[in-house]
Amino acid sequence: MVVPALFLLATILPPSIDDWKRTAASTAEAPLPAVAKEFGLTESESATYQSGAKKFHLAAYRLKDVTGAVALEQSLQDPKRKVFRHQNYVFQTLEGTAPRGAIDAYLYPALPKLDRSAAPNLLGYHPAKGRKSGTERLILGPESLRAFEPRIPVAAAGFDFAGELQLAQYMTPEGLATLAVLRYPNHAIAKQQFQALRQVEGATALRQGPLVAMVLPSGKPLSEKTATDLASTVQYKAEVMMDKAPEKPQPNPGKFMMGIFKLCGILLVACFVFGMIFALIRAYGRHWSGRDHEPEMTSLGI
Repeated sequence: MVVPALFLLATILPPSIDDWKRTAASTAEAPLPAVAKEFGLTESESATYQSGAKKFHLAAYRLKDVTGAVALEQSLQDPKRKVFRHQNYVFQTLEGTAPRGAIDAYLYPALPKLDRSAAPNLLGYHPAKGRKSGTERLILGPESLRAFEPRIPVAAAGFDFAGELQLAQYMTPEGLATLAVLRYPNHAIAKQQFQALRQVEGATALRQGPLVAMVLPSGKPLSEKTATDLASTVQYKAEVMMDKAPEKPQPNPGKFMMGIFKLCGILLVACFVFGMIFALIRAYGRHWSGRDHEPEMTSLGI
């Protein structure tokens, strides 16, 4: 029997998702609460849905923005539990298999306080080749840095200077390694933090513009060549945006004269066509009236 009071707890998950009916609802606590708080977790809940003999248990997390949702989604990656995201919401299937078609059609359109901003693209600087799936971690502050890569000092990461950090593990010829890409607002801050990051024990760091790529061994130390080769795969491409009004086109005398000639040609053709039409109308009028010639004109001299 479903307790009606449980429905009062639900603020994210609806009473039904297509043919699936909610049979239980409760709050959901994300792993590593301090990290989730740093990501901007504002609300969470879980519910069990059933359709006939089938059922699934779904956890839902609402975050302040899309960036925090991407970070939480990456931190929840688990081969045994499916994790998926919709803007600033993250969902995790705790039991059973969630019907993604029904969720897309019935759950997503009803989500409150949806943040429609763009997702961060820091993972785009990481090469896809050799990357170990499920090891991606977006770091947004000291708590997540201590949880996922404590070898990098918080001061060196430079979160006070709006630094962003993306981690991922790669398989190299010498074993597993962690590639960290740090992005800063400008080149000066990146240069400043690069001096601190290159002091991290066992790390190899390279800088390109506002990006710093660091390689840290996950097991035995890597040779300088292997670490440098992996760090060199991070390529920075500058994007230039100019807030400038479009230039006015310069006048072209040749095009102006060609326009006049074209207009004259169009007028001549129009005069010819209308003249032929008028002549045909006059000829048809004479034939219809039975006259073979124009009526004589009498002129009076006064």
